[in-house]
Amino acid sequence: MVKKSTQKREWVTNDFGHHYLGKRLYQGRSAFQKMEIFKSQTFGTLLFLDGKIQISEKDENRYHQYLVAAPLLAHAHAASICIIGGGDCFSLEEAIKHPALKRILMLEIDAGVVAFCTRHYPVIRKIRRDKRIEIVYTDARRWLEQSAEKFDVVVVDLTEPHGPSKMLYTREFYRLCQKRLRPGGILSIHTDNFSLFPESFATIYKTLSSVFAHILTARVDMPCFGMGWTYRLASTRPISYQRLVARTRRLQKHGVVLDQFTPTTYLAEPTPEESKVLQTRGRVSTDADPFDKFARMDKKVTR
Repeated sequence: MVKKSTQKREWVTNDFGHHYLGKRLYQGRSAFQKMEIFKSQTFGTLLFLDGKIQISEKDENRYHQYLVAAPLLAHAHAASICIIGGGDCFSLEEAIKHPALKRILMLEIDAGVVAFCTRHYPVIRKIRRDKRIEIVYTDARRWLEQSAEKFDVVVVDLTEPHGPSKMLYTREFYRLCQKRLRPGGILSIHTDNFSLFPESFATIYKTLSSVFAHILTARVDMPCFGMGWTYRLASTRPISYQRLVARTRRLQKHGVVLDQFTPTTYLAEPTPEESKVLQTRGRVSTDADPFDKFARMDKKVTR
């Protein structure tokens, strides 16, 4: 039992939120955002940025296995990956499990959050010794616009579309990502909850599909989020489910077990509710008119 318990509340919508009972281990700020590590008996350590839950010790693997492992396993021969955002560095932890990768680049604007997580998570200190990893502290969009380098996989590991990050959820940004993918390349992104956030869910999908012809969707539970969550693989070419299954099994034979991942989640058909959301909600987000998930939310939701 965690002693000297304190209470923490996170608002998800204007009238719904989560209540945590535990201990605040650390609180501080970087140049860009407020950072906090909280510990509870249920989830272990939880990372909050600007008051919003990012990851928990209990299900961090699930989040990053769908976001990072899935596109690497679905790709025919991934040798390079570019992670956009990912300041907590757990996407890097997932990427280094794949020996075929020769180039692991992370583009993160906030050096403070990287330093924060490196200091407070021993596993991050360990994985950052991997010589394949390069971290560039920069505006990811500007870097992609100025660089001609191409990758087999691009992972978009960002906060939700709000504030500056909303410009990394537009059609123009996805077109830029597509240009930075080699032939057969795959983009991976987390894509919200269709029940609580139908506009966000449908807008991300419609914006993605305006650039990428082929999309696979995984629907999984994220306990620390208190809701189901979705992840999407997007490509200009068909994505092989059979390859995803075969590569997962091959990885397991080499002793790497993805303990919270299964390819069969990509076979689930959308519910009638989800199909209706995609038909009736959302739009294509553009640079001229970017979608902001929290534009109509109270300030308590976004801190």
